[in-house]
Amino acid sequence: RVRLLQRAKMASSMDQLVADIRRHSSEGEFKTLATQLQNCADQIAHMDVAVLDTVIECLDCKQHSLGVMASLAGKLSRSDIHYDWNTLLRQLDNFINNFSVDQIRASPLAFCNLIHRFTELLCLRHKTIEGILIVQRAIERYQPSVSCLTALHADLVQLCLVGKCLKAVLPFLEQEYSELLTEGGQFDAKYILLFYYYGGMVYSCLHLYPKALLFYTVCLTTPTVAISAIMVAAYKKFVLVSLLKFGKVISLPRYCSHIIERVIKPLCGAYTELARAYSTGKAGALQPVVTKYSEAFTSDGNSGLIQRLIASVHRHSVQRLTHTFMTLPLVDVSARVGLSGAQQAESYIRNMIEDGEVHASLDQQGGMVSFAENPENYDSLMMAQHIDTQLQSCIALEQKLGALDREMALDPRYVHRVLGSGLEEDSMFHDEAVM
Repeated sequence: RVRLLQRAKMASSMDQLVADIRRHSSEGEFKTLATQLQNCADQIAHMDVAVLDTVIECLDCKQHSLGVMASLAGKLSRSDIHYDWNTLLRQLDNFINNFSVDQIRASPLAFCNLIHRFTELLCLRHKTIEGILIVQRAIERYQPSVSCLTALHADLVQLCLVGKCLKAVLPFLEQEYSELLTEGGQFDAKYILLFYYYGGMVYSCLHLYPKALLFYTVCLTTPTVAISAIMVAAYKKFVLVSLLKFGKVISLPRYCSHIIERVIKPLCGAYTELARAYSTGKAGALQPVVTKYSEAFTSDGNSGLIQRLIASVHRHSVQRLTHTFMTLPLVDVSARVGLSGAQQAESYIRNMIEDGEVHASLDQQGGMVSFAENPENYDSLMMAQHIDTQLQSCIALEQKLGALDREMALDPRYVHRVLGSGLEEDSMFHDEAVM
C-alpha cells in the first residue's frame, strides 16, 4: 500500500513537472524554468528511470529542451547505473541534435555539467569512442563561433585521448581561440587548464613536440593565484618534451607566474634531476635516475615519455657533435656518444639522416661521417608558399589582437577600473602634498 502511495505521489509530481515545463517553455520563460528545474534537481534524480524515460518521451527536444536536459541529467546522476545504455545514447544523441540553443543559453552550467557527467561515464565504462561524435556535435551547436573556447572542449579531448582516436580532435586543437564562453560567470577555470593539458598530451603522443610545448606553456602561463595539480602535471610533461625536442629544458615566457618558480618546480625534483643527467649526453648517467624515480614516473603516467627519452639521448649527443666537428671517424662518434661500436654509430646516423635530424654523409669504406649545414636555400616554390602562409597567419593575428585591444579599451569595466586606479593615485598624491 505504501509503495502504491509513493508511486501515485511520484506520478502526480511528474505530471505537475511536465505541465510546468510545457507552460514555461510555451511562454518563453526559460530563466524561470531553469531555476525551477535546478531547485528540484534532487527530486528528479530520485525518480525511477522508467519515469524519467516517460518524461523524455513526452517532451519535444526542441520545444522543451530544458525539461529533456534535466531528465537526462537525472538519469546520469544516479550512482547505480541501472538503465539501458543504448537507450541513453539514443536519447542523448536526439537531444544534442535537436535542442534549442536559446533555451540552453538560459542554463549553460547545467548543460556543461550534463556533458561532463556523460564523459565521466564513458570513461568508466570504457566506451569513449561511442561518445566522441555526440560531444563534438554538442560543442559545434553550443559555441557561438568556432573561435570560442568552451568547457566542453576539454571533454572532447579527454575522450579522444582515452579512446586513442587522436586525429578526430586535431581540428579543435588547431583552431585559434580568441573568446571564452564563461557560462554566465560560472565557468570553472580548470577546464581551460585541462583542454591545454590534454591537448599537449595528444601532440606528445603524435610526436608533434613543438605544438605539445605550446599547449603545456599555455597551461602553465594561465593567470592564477594558487597552484593546480593540472599545472604541476603539465610542468612535468613540459620538462620531458623539452628534453626530447631540444635536449634541454627551455625557459618559460617571462610573463609566467612566479608560482611556477617558487612552488611548482620544487615539487618536480625528480624531473629536475633527470634533466641534469640528460644534459650530460650519457645514457649511463641517465639510467640510474630513471631507476631511482621509476615509481614516480609511472604514477605520473610518464613512462612512455621516459622510454622515448632514453632512446633519444644518443641522438641528441650526435646532434651536439655537429656543432663541433665537420668530419669524424665513426669509431670516435661511438666513443663520444657511448655506443657499442662503429656499426651502431653508423646505424644511428643513417636513421637520423632519414628523419631529417642531421645533415651528413657517410663514407662506409673509410668509416667516416661528414656533417654538413642545412641544404635549404629558401629559394624553392614550396618554401615561398610556406613563408607566405606564415606571413598571412601573422597578419591575421595582428588584426585579431588589434580588434581585441579596441574592444577592451571600450569595455566599461576596464575603463572604470583604469579611471578608478587613476583617481586613487591622484588622491594619494594630493594627500601627500597637503601633508
